[in-house]
Amino acid sequence: MSIRLILITLLCFSLSTGCEYQKVLKKGTLDQKLETSRKYYNKGDYARAQIMLEQLIGKFPRGTNAEEVYFLFSYTHFGMNDYSLAGYHFQNFAERYPQSKYHEQAAFMIARCEFEQTLVAELDQTNTKKAIEAIQLFINRYPQSPSVATGNELIDLLRSRLHEKAYSTAMLYFNMESYLSAYTSFKNAIIDFPDIPEKDKVDFYIVRSAFLYAKQSVKTEQSSRYETALEEAEEFLTNYTNNKYVKDVKQMKADSAELIALLKTASK
Repeated sequence: MSIRLILITLLCFSLSTGCEYQKVLKKGTLDQKLETSRKYYNKGDYARAQIMLEQLIGKFPRGTNAEEVYFLFSYTHFGMNDYSLAGYHFQNFAERYPQSKYHEQAAFMIARCEFEQTLVAELDQTNTKKAIEAIQLFINRYPQSPSVATGNELIDLLRSRLHEKAYSTAMLYFNMESYLSAYTSFKNAIIDFPDIPEKDKVDFYIVRSAFLYAKQSVKTEQSSRYETALEEAEEFLTNYTNNKYVKDVKQMKADSAELIALLKTASK
């Protein structure tokens, strides 16, 4: 078969399919429209499925078909990457049909839509926190659901984004030599995320930030701030005995102790 003949055949098929769709859309019965919607939905043609499903909303008596129509309609928005609108419709579905067989899946999709709206780690993480809350709510409500494993994986991914954001913010302050802000941010990262990756590195920068903050302070404030650096260094050395940062931390500890002694002598 020639390429030209193949193209003509494909064109005719496309035209006949389009004509069939328009015919059902304009004059088909409710059942025909539902069946056609299913066909296009299953093919991944969410745009056509959505148009036809929207015509069917509210047309079936309350029951299985009505639930299926609205559930598939909600899913078409997700399939077209409109996660905000998909989340809205899944939420509306869950409230409208609390006893539906689709309710559990709709509840998961509410959380999934929140996940899809999250931003990359270097940007605002408000949506990330909302997504974690939504997924955890689903897991709490449906602990036996097969989607729980996926939910936990999504939470792990989202928490890693928060870890990355907390660390990158603290490092930004450190690199700007804003050591008090860096010290506070590193401390908060440990408090908020005790499971943060490379915790020893974060703890090292807590010591380093405290030490450099003391060093850049005015003389009258240095003694108390070196005391803080000394305390942080001692805590680090208590927690880590065989670590690549130990040598540097020991040096900062020794320097802090020496400088505290010198400052006390000078103040007499």
